[in-house]
Amino acid sequence: MGAGYHGGFGNTLGSDERFRIGKPVPPTERDYEMALNPIYHAKVIAQKYGINLRGSGKKIEIVFDESLSPGNPGKIRRENPNVIVLGPSAFFSEIELANTIAHELNHARDYLRGGTAEEDPAYESGDALEDYIRGGR
Repeated sequence: MGAGYHGGFGNTLGSDERFRIGKPVPPTERDYEMALNPIYHAKVIAQKYGINLRGSGKKIEIVFDESLSPGNPGKIRRENPNVIVLGPSAFFSEIELANTIAHELNHARDYLRGGTAEEDPAYESGDALEDYIRGGR
């Protein structure tokens, strides 16, 4: 199925509404474990928004690299497409984190299919999720 209502889009955890236009998704309360464990935090947010960390039948892992520069919230490498690397700036907000995960996941899936992981589709993926979170979809 596609990403429409029956594909789960619009069924954000904690939401009973199909159409959320004009209704932003309330942020997740950040608990102690999320503050201490960025990988756990990222997985909580991925689960909340139904971000399926799989591609081409393979599990995609999230790792944290505190050395990533502030202008680079996340990255993925062609040589290791099953690993999304998140840096500290990805955790600026829940929206930034969800957008970064969706963006890098798009790259990962493209690499796993043998593609070149172009930026435009990845930005569209992350920005569509951000628009939904902000209440635009």
